[in-house]
Amino acid sequence: MMTESDRAWATGGVLLGGLVTLSAASWAGAATGAVLTGAEAAPASPLTVYRMVTDWAAVWPHSQTASAVGATLLDLAVVALIAWGIKLGFRWYRNPSHLATLHQVRELTPKHAARTATRLRASLKDTNPKEVKPADRGVLLGDHLPSGVELRGSDEDTYVAIMAPRAGKSTSLAIPVAEEAPGALLMTSNKADVYAATLASRSRIGRAWIFDTQGVAQAERQMWWDMIAQAETLEGAERLASHFIVQITSEQADPFWSQAAGDLLVGLFRAAWWSGGTVRDVMRWLSDPNEKDPMRVLYEHEPVLAEQVESSVNIAPETQSGIYQNARTAVSALRDEKVLAWVTPDKHRPRFDPEHFATSKDTLYLLSKKGGPASAVVAALADAVFTAGAEAGERHGGRLPEPMRAVLDEAANICRIADLPDLYSHLGSRGITPFVILQSYRQGVKAWGEVGMDAMWSAATKKIVGVGVDDWNFAQGIASLLGMHEVNRGSYSKSKEGYSYSLSEQREQVMDPAQIRAMRKGTALLMSTGMPVAQIALRPWYEERAMAHIGAQMKAEETAITKRAVAAYEERQEARRGR
Repeated sequence: MMTESDRAWATGGVLLGGLVTLSAASWAGAATGAVLTGAEAAPASPLTVYRMVTDWAAVWPHSQTASAVGATLLDLAVVALIAWGIKLGFRWYRNPSHLATLHQVRELTPKHAARTATRLRASLKDTNPKEVKPADRGVLLGDHLPSGVELRGSDEDTYVAIMAPRAGKSTSLAIPVAEEAPGALLMTSNKADVYAATLASRSRIGRAWIFDTQGVAQAERQMWWDMIAQAETLEGAERLASHFIVQITSEQADPFWSQAAGDLLVGLFRAAWWSGGTVRDVMRWLSDPNEKDPMRVLYEHEPVLAEQVESSVNIAPETQSGIYQNARTAVSALRDEKVLAWVTPDKHRPRFDPEHFATSKDTLYLLSKKGGPASAVVAALADAVFTAGAEAGERHGGRLPEPMRAVLDEAANICRIADLPDLYSHLGSRGITPFVILQSYRQGVKAWGEVGMDAMWSAATKKIVGVGVDDWNFAQGIASLLGMHEVNRGSYSKSKEGYSYSLSEQREQVMDPAQIRAMRKGTALLMSTGMPVAQIALRPWYEERAMAHIGAQMKAEETAITKRAVAAYEERQEARRGR
């Protein structure tokens, strides 16, 4: 870090260089004026410059006016050039707040971001980086402060954003990132605002699939997803079961029950897949521990798995009853016929295919009002999309030809994939861009535990910390990562000889926890791998000219949601009166 004495020497060097440049410019301008009038030019030397200052007429006796005009014009041009250079230098290399300068985050600036985009996207491979549109340069982060230059992350980065409620998570992050998605888009939310804002524009470039089991957007069911298809392999069945078992897992509970219930669900999911069954068959088998069909199917196709499952449940009746009850509790969301309809075959509606979705420009909206059993279905479908995307990336040489973005708003509540922190370490390299948005760090800890949240935080290559961070430990950690800067402190002292003044150099935190908590609304801290922490100005969609269309389409969709909600309410009231 540059000290005060280093800055003084640097300033002195700049001033000396500027003086030499102006002296040379004065001579060159005067000589040019003299030559243009037919007079001789004085020799170029420090002595000539000195004489020009003390006695201009003696140096240019035959061209005083022309030489003066030439010197003045060239001096003005040089001064303007120096001023422009100083301004550019301040913009790139100086930051009064002691956070990252524009030079330090240059890899996120438009020029570098465009180059990265042409490398990652097949559709931009032969495009001149200078011709890449802003929306195609990558994931919009905001504008660097204080320079105001746009910063974008790439679609091989992984993102975590932590902001308090009403801090701009939807308007400045979720909506802009979703609106500019170049390929497939997976969006989770517990509110209808992001859905309403992006539905119309995303429907114009691809199909919009809406998975709304709890009526967040009051959307009529127009799809179904074959959940049992995820149990095509034993690993797939284990992952499918894990999304439900996490609902009954806690640090205080005996892990035996959740593990045994998980083994049971794995066996039933595999039996349903082998027999061509559906989720309804799994629910029927769970209701009766004496049902023999699933074990018969497993012994026919997977005897080892069958033996393991049978040994887990063929025990004392009281213990067996507890295992089955835990399994039923884990999948309790599927008791609801309205939820069950979304994950069982329906010949009247199209089937959502995660494999096709991964390489399309379609959008999947996963909407859920809150956490709990219903969120397990959302997590299972999101995980199916991630798995299909990773496999499609491998088939295309390692990564998807057009990146898939996954904006996981309220991920800790409605998309609680147990091993999401581990997935973060490789999703970006497969062409899948996860963007998890949380209200606080502790919210992530509650969902994935201390180790899991720490792993996700560490694996994220771009971290955004917004306003309203009230967790003192988290704020103190961010303050430590911001580092220290040097300041000069002056002090007066009085003695018999009189007053004296002394100057001492001290180190202070760039921002303390209170300053981090009280950041101005609309700003955030950006922590990018390999770069110092920068401060950015967030860019809400309603301030973007390119997103001006969102306002009207959002209002129209919100009106439609209201009408559907009113109609649903009146239908329920009519049903009550008819009973």
